[in-house]
Amino acid sequence: MLVSMAEILQRAKEGHYGVPALSAVDELSLRACVEAAEEMNAPVILQISPVVAEFMGYDYWGMIAGEMARRSTAEVVLHLDHANMVEPIWKALDAGFSSVMFDGSQLPFEDNVRITNEVVKRAERYGASVEAEIGSVAYLGRDSHKDQLTDPKEAAAFAEASGCGCLAVSVGTTHMMRTQTANIQYDLLESIQNEVKVPLVIHGSTGLPDSQLVKMRGYHVCKVNIGTALRVAFDKGLRAELEERPNDYIYIDLLKRPLEDEKQVVRRKMELLGF
Repeated sequence: MLVSMAEILQRAKEGHYGVPALSAVDELSLRACVEAAEEMNAPVILQISPVVAEFMGYDYWGMIAGEMARRSTAEVVLHLDHANMVEPIWKALDAGFSSVMFDGSQLPFEDNVRITNEVVKRAERYGASVEAEIGSVAYLGRDSHKDQLTDPKEAAAFAEASGCGCLAVSVGTTHMMRTQTANIQYDLLESIQNEVKVPLVIHGSTGLPDSQLVKMRGYHVCKVNIGTALRVAFDKGLRAELEERPNDYIYIDLLKRPLEDEKQVVRRKMELLGF
C-alpha cells in the first residue's frame, strides 16, 4: 500500500527500528525491493534522485512505483531524494510521490529554513511528507558538497522553524562509500536526538559496518538511506553472469542473478535494522 513517510517513521521511532530508503530506479529493481519488504513484513521507502527522475520521467517512475506500492501488502513510500531546488519537488508531488526531500544543506541557515517551510506547506496539500537536511553529508571523491557535522542546537532550531517531518543529519557517514569503514559519532547523535523531536535520517549508510546499523536501533534513527550497496550487488552479479555465459543474449536470464543478489542485500539490511 502507498503511504506517506510520516505514517511509518513515528512507529519506527517508538519501535526502535529503522526503515530502509532504497535507491531503486528501474522496474526490476523496484520489484526486487518491494518483494523483499513483503517477505520481511517490513515497510520500505523507494527513492529516486532528481537527475534519474528527469531521465526516466517523474510521471513514469511515479506510475510504475506507485502501482507496485498500491498492489503490495507492504507499506511503501515513494520518495524524491536530495532535491536542492523546488521545481523537481513540485514535479514529484504532481507525479504522486508521497514524500520529498529538500536538501538545503549547502545554503545559509535562513534560506534553508525558508525554502523548506515553503516545501512543507505545498506538500501538505498532497498529504506528502518532507525530509530536510542540516549539516552536510559529503560525497566520496567529490568536492562540490561540503562535509559538515550537524550542530545539535542548530538542528533543533531548524526542525522547529522549518516544520520538516524528518531530519537528515551528518554524524560520520559519507555518500557513495563501497567499503564499510565509516563510523557514527554516537555521542553527537545522542546530543542531536536529545534536542530534536522529529525522526532522524542517516544518509550514506552503505559505508557503515553491520554492527553500527544494529546499534543505531537504540537511537531515533528511523530512515536509513541505502543505495551504493544495491548497485554494487547488482553489478557484481551481472558481471559474474556475463563471464560465465558470454554467449547468452536472453536479457531476463542474465538479470535473474544480479536482481536476486540485490534482493538479498535488501533483506540483510532490513534484518540489521530490526526486522
